[in-house]
Amino acid sequence: MTSTTNTENTTTREGAAQVLAEGVEFAHLDPRTLIVGANVRTDADLSGEFIGSIRQHGVIQAIRVRREADGSLTVLEGQRRTLAAIEAGRATIPAQIVTSDDDEKAREARRIIEQLAENDHRADMRDTHRTEAFRQLSLEFGLTAGQIAKRTGTKKDQVAVTLKVAESKVAAAVQAKYDLTLDQAAVLAEFADAPETVKALTAVAVKEPGRFAHEAQRARDDRERAEQVAAAREALAAEGVTEVEAPSYDDKKVRSLSELRPSTEADHGTDLTPEAHAECPGHAAYIRSSWSSVTVVYVCTNWRTHGHGDKYAAMGTPKSGPMTDEQKAERRTVIENNKAWKSAEVVRREWLAEFAKRKTAPKGAAEYVALAIAADSFILRRAGEKGHALATEWLGAKAETGYYATGQHIAAMIAKATPSRAQHIALVLALAAREGETGTHTWRNPGHERDYLTALESWGYTLSDVEQIARGVQDDAERPSK
Repeated sequence: MTSTTNTENTTTREGAAQVLAEGVEFAHLDPRTLIVGANVRTDADLSGEFIGSIRQHGVIQAIRVRREADGSLTVLEGQRRTLAAIEAGRATIPAQIVTSDDDEKAREARRIIEQLAENDHRADMRDTHRTEAFRQLSLEFGLTAGQIAKRTGTKKDQVAVTLKVAESKVAAAVQAKYDLTLDQAAVLAEFADAPETVKALTAVAVKEPGRFAHEAQRARDDRERAEQVAAAREALAAEGVTEVEAPSYDDKKVRSLSELRPSTEADHGTDLTPEAHAECPGHAAYIRSSWSSVTVVYVCTNWRTHGHGDKYAAMGTPKSGPMTDEQKAERRTVIENNKAWKSAEVVRREWLAEFAKRKTAPKGAAEYVALAIAADSFILRRAGEKGHALATEWLGAKAETGYYATGQHIAAMIAKATPSRAQHIALVLALAAREGETGTHTWRNPGHERDYLTALESWGYTLSDVEQIARGVQDDAERPSK
């Protein structure tokens, strides 16, 4: 090979090479003689089209290899091109050969970091590749999260999340198999000890990724309630209290202590406390888990036999009959949808907090703000009286203190904002005022929330099932009453 620069021609056992600088040379090498080390890509993605192109045109862009002390050559950049050339039967491929005085670990760590830098500029560099790279840098080469962040130009918190995924065999394996995003894999790492939850969330991530955040929050809330139930159960066991099933509405024997008085002779309205009832043979409790809390309800398992009185019977309190199957089904629906709403609220407000950071308002923002001023002036005023708490939080403004809120900090932000950003801040104020009025009542009796949720969906938010009910997907006649 001829050079137009002042270079020295030399011949190596790998092929004709041209030395361009000290420690750097170019050569045409047999790809089958090269060592392909662990790559940041967990798969080579060798498509038939890619191999066919290499077979027809060869490797156009030179790969980069390092000469080892024993004379062998290790691929630093160009794993896919090297493997495709072997598949295509190419005799040689162009390569840049470099040498290094670093120790082996330092060389390998640098190779991975350089691969990250090279591949980050390609459209097909995926989160699963980055996870594997950070795993190698941390576990095999001993780099800390801070060192990885500095040397790869990645935010430290993202490195920490990636390493959390890499350290979870379950999360890393599922991410690699289904090409999940880092955020999705991080959630799976949270539930690595719950295989069924991982399976369910993986299915959502693959089939309905827009719903993943909602399902993840529901799983967190369910886990938290389960932990609270377990803690309550442990406390009852420590107290020596028998745990029983929650009684049915029309149970004749089991009754909550809040409905009983110590004895038939006791004054009406006298409370029967758990402490006073502790020595009763019927002393027991059940654990009630609702959408809002987990509570322990103390009961007497046979209140008449043990001589207790009905706290309300002689006061003329009418006793309702047993619930019908339809009423029970409706009650179950209300409980489940209340739970779903609280979970959705977490996801929705996190999304709104990110949405508030936009520099420009989305399409339809001006119309929404105008309608809010015209039809929602009352809730805008009420939000203002509270210092626009939600909007202040989402916008990152300084929270106001004191009895009278003036919105001065948000006003200061608007004064410094561009016209587009100012319009978006106005939209955030309107959205925050409406969001502050939502609650578990919303899915049963939506008003302006229909337009509110429809607008959020048009701007990219994925509605959960219960939010779709509130938006008006379910007919009013089918919606359970309050």
